Amino acid sequence: MRFIKGGGKKMKEKRNKLVKFEILKKLIFLVLLISLSSFTVFSTCDDGMGKLSIYVSAMDDPCKLETTRTWYITIYNCDGSVLDWCGKRYVVLPAKCGHLEVKVPPGCYYIKGVWSFWAIGPGIYRVNHYTDAAIVQASCGKTKCVKLFNPSAHRCGTIFALAIKDLIKMGVVRPDVGKRAINAINNTLKQIPIPLKKFELGHEDEILKLQEQNKENK
Repeated sequence: MRFIKGGGKKMKEKRNKLVKFEILKKLIFLVLLISLSSFTVFSTCDDGMGKLSIYVSAMDDPCKLETTRTWYITIYNCDGSVLDWCGKRYVVLPAKCGHLEVKVPPGCYYIKGVWSFWAIGPGIYRVNHYTDAAIVQASCGKTKCVKLFNPSAHRCGTIFALAIKDLIKMGVVRPDVGKRAINAINNTLKQIPIPLKKFELGHEDEILKLQEQNKENK
């Protein structure tokens, strides 16, 4: 009888040890899981920075890349100020062959490029030939690709002439002043070869038709 009781006690102690061992294993697994999760977050965020890979397209060709010159990229905050972080001012950063890869803090940025510049004062630059702008959301530990469209002078001039026509209609610009400006733009563009692909050119007729349709619907 004593042998049976002693055996039962030993079996109970053994079961308790097994239960404790299983609990210990689960606790160790839980600790490892939490540690691994923390490591994954840390590894993903790296140093807390996002990365922008910025490209400039070939002239009037969004499918090709600039390969012949260095461009200069400026990254703006949403309030229009140049990004200035940790002692670095993200203004006119050189992009050889139209490409720049740069780390930035997570945030929303407005990006534009120009193909040449010269300083006329502290932080003030004269520049020529801007790209179109792009807006991008930079995320922690991720690379975002951005492509800036490189328009021709014809595209810029045509759009500006259309803008002046609208300003005349709205009474913001005097008709005589606006017409002189439009004539000057058109005469200048006649001296410049029209781009082969004519991106965003030749849409004035469609815009005028849409305006007339809007008038009829009112």
